[in-house]
Amino acid sequence: MKLNLFTLSLLLLLSACGSGSEGSPKAMVNLDAKVPESVIVSENLAIPDNRSLDSYQILVIGNSHVQSIQKLLAIIFQNGLKEKEISIDTRVGAFLDVIVNKESLIDLVEARPWSHIILQGQKYSQSQSVLYSTEATRTWIQRAKKKGATPILFPEHPQRGNPQEADYVHSIHVDIADEESSCIAPIGLTWNKILAIEPELDLYQVDGNHATELGALLSALVLYQVISGQTADTLPYISQLPGTEPEQALLGQIASQTVAAHVSCAF
Repeated sequence: MKLNLFTLSLLLLLSACGSGSEGSPKAMVNLDAKVPESVIVSENLAIPDNRSLDSYQILVIGNSHVQSIQKLLAIIFQNGLKEKEISIDTRVGAFLDVIVNKESLIDLVEARPWSHIILQGQKYSQSQSVLYSTEATRTWIQRAKKKGATPILFPEHPQRGNPQEADYVHSIHVDIADEESSCIAPIGLTWNKILAIEPELDLYQVDGNHATELGALLSALVLYQVISGQTADTLPYISQLPGTEPEQALLGQIASQTVAAHVSCAF
């Protein structure tokens, strides 16, 4: 009975603390988050620095926002770092907490000598009214580092017309990396910067959420620089990629500036 009364009191207290105005959203912890079956006790290993490797084996894990990344990254590397052997594999599915216990995916991470593992799909509340657990994302980071791979968090771009969403999503990933060291690709921040300069760029599909091929290229350029350490603004015009020569040059310039302005990897 004491426990029940304490729990009730605590819930009432939390409810009172969260009863803000519309401009001050209440923070509610999502209790339905899937907990990893065997969460690794975090040693917070250092981030492996694999930029100088002769070959890159890159695994991309995420949802629909990463569908075009593999082919675009492959073309960028073929033209930007011809001397490196590049292998990219993608697993598109659901949010990171939904697939955290998926045996086939865990086995894939363990089976190959990945140099980089890109992680997209941390849940977040678009209204900023719910705080979702980050435990699954931190578990994926731990798995990557245990394998000697560089983990790279992929905070996705904001929905059309909502630049504040990019800042919010990026801040969630900064908090994750503060707890479990990881690289962060400042993708949403790069989108904000370029849209402030050229708001008419065709980066969004009609749903205002998913990226066009040009938008996906911007995200891929950010990832290219974070993965390799080579600046995206030194890439040549690549006819196989979307966008005109001036558009590709602008995307590369803004990607490089944004990555340079934020410490993507604390090696």
